[in-house]
Amino acid sequence: MTDIASHRGGAKIWPENSRLAFRNSAVLPVDFIEFDIHRSRDGVLVVHHDPLLGRTASGEGAVGDMDWAALHAVELIGTDGETIPSFDEVLDILEPSGIRLRIELKTRQGGERYAGIEAQTVARLQERRLLDRTTFTSFDLPTLTELLRLAPVTPTIWLIADKLLAPPARDLRDLCRKASAAGVREIAIRVGQALDGDGASCRGEAVTLGYYGAHDEPAIRKAFADGVSAFTTDRPDLAIAVLRELSEVRR
Repeated sequence: MTDIASHRGGAKIWPENSRLAFRNSAVLPVDFIEFDIHRSRDGVLVVHHDPLLGRTASGEGAVGDMDWAALHAVELIGTDGETIPSFDEVLDILEPSGIRLRIELKTRQGGERYAGIEAQTVARLQERRLLDRTTFTSFDLPTLTELLRLAPVTPTIWLIADKLLAPPARDLRDLCRKASAAGVREIAIRVGQALDGDGASCRGEAVTLGYYGAHDEPAIRKAFADGVSAFTTDRPDLAIAVLRELSEVRR
């Protein structure tokens, strides 16, 4: 069964990583709600995708260089006055839904990890008894290694950056070996970079394959047809509709 992950709360339907998006996604029949976390200068976990302000939030500057009081006043573009939410605020919205959490731990603009973000995230989820509903993802393999040290049984997914699959050096099997050596049992690649035989290559290394970036109907249909573990989508409504159609056909 291929799981649907509502990416950033459904970023092509509602403003991404907003309270509105999470509230609306939480009532959809999706398997995961995906969101991203950074860490403020004074140590607050912040739900925001980019390391810099300006694209989805007003203002400018690096999230990691600002205190929470300043970040909490930054307005999200396209909302009715919403501001950047904290990790706890998002958990407050999603906890009652029972939907699984797919949390991407981000790095700074230059790729540097936030000191202590892994331990802080795990500890907060443990305190709120949500760790068993969580899957961690990251483009940074050392981040996942640290998360596995802290929470060995929590599922982790290595998100494979486009450049690592660019021809002519494309070697998915080698990436699976690296994931497996780090204890990571699932990888996800951009759906547009997927080739026939990728699933078999991953299975040969005892690694599960997923997709990200399935934001339109052809990509969503490909994810279901390829039978990947899960995929992220900015259009969870469309993914649900396609799944219902496919389920009717199979009856």
